[in-house]
Amino acid sequence: MARRTPVLLFALMALIVSVAIAGPGDKRLGRCLPTSGEISGWNVVGDSYRYGEGSGTHDIYNGDAIVNSGLDAACSQSYKNNGNRITVYCNEFNSRAKSKSWYDDHTTGSGWNSVSVSESGKYKVVSSTVVGHLYRGQVHARIVVYGTGDSQISALKSFMQKVSSRVGQNY
Repeated sequence: MARRTPVLLFALMALIVSVAIAGPGDKRLGRCLPTSGEISGWNVVGDSYRYGEGSGTHDIYNGDAIVNSGLDAACSQSYKNNGNRITVYCNEFNSRAKSKSWYDDHTTGSGWNSVSVSESGKYKVVSSTVVGHLYRGQVHARIVVYGTGDSQISALKSFMQKVSSRVGQNY
C-alpha cells in the first residue's frame, strides 16, 4: 500500500492541475478572449468565464432572442482594473451573414462611433456604460464597460482590437 500512495497522490495532483488550467483556452471561442494582463492593467475576474453550446447558451443569455438566431456557441468573461469592470461576450454564429446581421441589428441608429478593427466595430455610450460591438467572420462580440469616461472608452477600444485580433487567429 505504501508504494501506491505516491502514485495516487501524483494522479490526484495531475487532476487538480488540469481542472485549474481549464478555462477560455479549452474551446476555440474562448481563445478569442484576452488573457489576464494581456491588456495592460486588466485582469480576469476569477471564476467569471462561462461557455455554452446549443441550449447551453441560455446560461449566458438567459433565454434572450440571440439563442434562436443561428447561435452555435457563446462565452463571456469579466475583467477588472482597480475599481473598473469590463465584460466581454463572444458569440459564434453558424454563418458570417448571421454574425453580420446580429451586428447590424445592434448598431443601427445614432450615436455610434467607429473603431478600427478588422471587418467592423462600433461603440456607443448607453446610460452609465459604454457598449461596443464587432464582428469578424462568424463571430460577433459585445463588450460592456461600466463607466463612461475617457479611460473607459480607451479600454473598450483596446479590448475590441484585441478580441478582433484573437478572432482572426482562431477562426
